[in-house]
Amino acid sequence: MEEIVDGYFLAAQAKGIALKTVWKYRADLNKLKEFCGEIQLGLARGYSETHLYRYRQWLEKKGYSAKTIQGALVVAKQVFKWAWRQGILRDYRLAAATFPRAKAGPQPCFTSEQADQLIQVAVGEEKAAIALMAYAGLRIGEVEQLQWNDIHCRDGQPAMIHVRRGGSNGATKDKEDRFVPVHPKVADLLGRVRDDKAPIFRDITERRLLQRLKELCGDCGFENPTQYKLHSFRHHFASLCANSHVPHRKALAWLGHSSSEMLDLYYHLHDDDSWQAMQALAGDAAGGESAPENPAEAEDEDESDEGNSRATGGSTIEKTLQAPEVRELVGALGGLTERVRAPRPALSSGI
Repeated sequence: MEEIVDGYFLAAQAKGIALKTVWKYRADLNKLKEFCGEIQLGLARGYSETHLYRYRQWLEKKGYSAKTIQGALVVAKQVFKWAWRQGILRDYRLAAATFPRAKAGPQPCFTSEQADQLIQVAVGEEKAAIALMAYAGLRIGEVEQLQWNDIHCRDGQPAMIHVRRGGSNGATKDKEDRFVPVHPKVADLLGRVRDDKAPIFRDITERRLLQRLKELCGDCGFENPTQYKLHSFRHHFASLCANSHVPHRKALAWLGHSSSEMLDLYYHLHDDDSWQAMQALAGDAAGGESAPENPAEAEDEDESDEGNSRATGGSTIEKTLQAPEVRELVGALGGLTERVRAPRPALSSGI
C-alpha cells in the first residue's frame, strides 16, 4: 500500500505541479497512509469502495473540514486509478463512489479601509504586493512571479497587468493568461515601470508575507488578526467589484475564473434588482405600496449582520466604505476590456 502511495506522489511531482500543491498532496497522502495503518490494510488490492466510505468517516472524526475531506477523498481515488492505469492493480474499484460537493466555510474578507491600513503600515515591497492582491485580485503566486514586462503602459503610466504565471509549469492556476487593468493605488506603488524581464519582487514569498500579514493585522488592531489569509485580499477585490457594479463576466475574467462561488456570493449580496423586485412584490401584496428606489435607503443600521460570517469588526461589504472606491475604480478602469489573447498594440511594455 505504501509503495503505491509513494509511487503516485513521485509521479505527481514529475508533472511539475506547484510547490503548494506538492505540500497538499503530501498531507493528503499521509492521511491515507495513517488510515490504512490503523485498519491494518497493507495491500492496495484489498482497498474497496467500503474502505473509502470508512476513510471519510475517519476523517470526519479527526475533525477535518468538509473541503479538506473532499480533497483527501479525491486524492485517494486518484491513487488507485493511477495504480490501475500503471498495471499495478488489475481493476479500479472506486469508480462508482461519489460524494456530495463540499461547500466552502465562511472566509474572512478585508474591507477597503482595512486593506488601505495594511498598505499604509506595510514596508518596502510589501506595499505593492498587498495592493496587487487587494486591488487587482492577483493570487500570491502570481504576485511572486510577476515581471516588469508584464506591466503594460499607456501614456507612460501603468495601465494593464498581463497575468501569465503563478501556478505550475510556468502558467497560471487556470492555465490561461488574463489581463487586469491597473488600479490607481497599484500604479502609485509600482512607480516607474522598467522595460525588462526582471521580477518585480525580490523578497516576497508566500510564507514570509503570510507571517507578516498576521503581524500587520495585529498592529492595526483588527479583531482576531490570525484569521486572515493572503486569499482574503481576493475576497476584498470580489467585494469591490460587486459594490462597483462591475459586470459579473468582467469580474470573473479579472479574477481568472470561468465560474466562482466566491464571486457569486458577493454579487448576490448586492443584487439591487432582485431586492427591488421583492419590494415591489411586497408592495403589490400590501395594496400597491411602492418600494424605495434605492435599497440602501431601507437598510437597517445593523446591516453588518450579513457579513459577520466573513469578516470581523464590521460588514464584509460596506456600501458607505466602498463608495469612494466605486468612483475611483470605474473612473480608472472604464473602457478597458478584461481579457484578450495578445497584448494590445496601443500598450507598451515599460516606459
